[in-house]
Amino acid sequence: MQARKSWAFGILMALSACSGDGGESTGGHGADACPASGTGSLALDIESAVPADVRVSDAAGVVDGGTAAESRTLTLPAGEYRVSAHRVRSPGELVGPAYQGAIEGEDTVCVRDGETATVAVRYTREPGSEKLWATNGNGDGQILAFDAAQLAEGGEQAPSAIIDAGLTSPTALRVDGAGRLWIGDRSGELAAYGAARLGASTADEPDVLLGGSAVCETSLPCGPRALAFDAEGALWVATLSRVVKLAPEALGGSGEPAPALTLTSPDASRPESLAFDADGNLWVGDGATNGVAKFAAERLAADIADEPADVVLLGQSGPPVVANLRGPQGLAFDADGNLWVGYFAGNQLVRYTPEERAASGTLTPEVLFDIDVLALVTDLAVDESGNLWLPGAAGSLYRIDAAELSKEEPALVALTSDVIGNAAKLTLNTVAGPTYIAP
Repeated sequence: MQARKSWAFGILMALSACSGDGGESTGGHGADACPASGTGSLALDIESAVPADVRVSDAAGVVDGGTAAESRTLTLPAGEYRVSAHRVRSPGELVGPAYQGAIEGEDTVCVRDGETATVAVRYTREPGSEKLWATNGNGDGQILAFDAAQLAEGGEQAPSAIIDAGLTSPTALRVDGAGRLWIGDRSGELAAYGAARLGASTADEPDVLLGGSAVCETSLPCGPRALAFDAEGALWVATLSRVVKLAPEALGGSGEPAPALTLTSPDASRPESLAFDADGNLWVGDGATNGVAKFAAERLAADIADEPADVVLLGQSGPPVVANLRGPQGLAFDADGNLWVGYFAGNQLVRYTPEERAASGTLTPEVLFDIDVLALVTDLAVDESGNLWLPGAAGSLYRIDAAELSKEEPALVALTSDVIGNAAKLTLNTVAGPTYIAP
């Protein structure tokens, strides 16, 4: 692996400093300088274009938190408190903007009896907000971005940003809860660019570069086939024959992290796609069995060693030609809990409802589309309006509008660019979900 310099990333460090909800403060006044007797006030001076997520904690945990755009004054027992500002997002038609909060001055404050302490919190829009990112298989390893306005308009578009991480062949993309773009490469490296750097093109070094046996197994090419983040911010990586979990604390700087746990299973012996459902269950598309396997959330706290999945779905097309569906390379959940699966062998797109995916079996889904050959099902993304996005060949990306997903032959809307060679993987910069996202 080529040695690389890990670049400092200011906003990431700021997020790291405020990522905890509680715990004893380590800065500001010492206990002797901050008497814990009487009652005082803490004024939160908040500037934000959207409801902010500002939390106040003492040594026991969070004493005040929640989303509010307005400033507020809290009446609190005298003592030392820590103020943290967490990333928030605002809904959009396709993909909404996200905002990062920063504390002006010290984040630890002493509330004194009969006095008012003030902490200023300022939120700014992430430069890389409202984007769809796609790999570009034209041999230069670039990642292309298209803004929400471009996605809505469709047609011929020039990328709004191009990331050149110096990788050989990107194989996986995902954005984490802090707004960082993660890129998996065939060489076995994982690169990350912080949210503040995603507003413009760059060929500079990534902020984080990970490698080692947690990502790359013994054979080459060994790059990650898929990436997924869980609700706690851990990164799950599909490698050649297993899935590994990298803990959030292993993602802050470059190195060769040890996996927090590994998952091996006869139902996921060649994992090619990953997705978490709303209940925290992990779904794995397996290239060996052609099944889509569910591993229950309660099993994901420890290694899973050659154990079967909890549910395995095997797809089958209906008459007049009954055939097994093969190559589940794209997985995505929509807001209704439906699981969308892209089967590469026949370029088919399938929907499994919550009822259909409740138990193992071979089934013919009610919704099954044969997709145009220029659109690819190698990755899937669902935007905030429920539209489904697909990569594409011959210089295109594709969208199936939500209303079309109930039709027998849905129309595809193309976004074209002469910069795109062949897009195989994609991810949205922010995703549908709650108004705020805790780092």
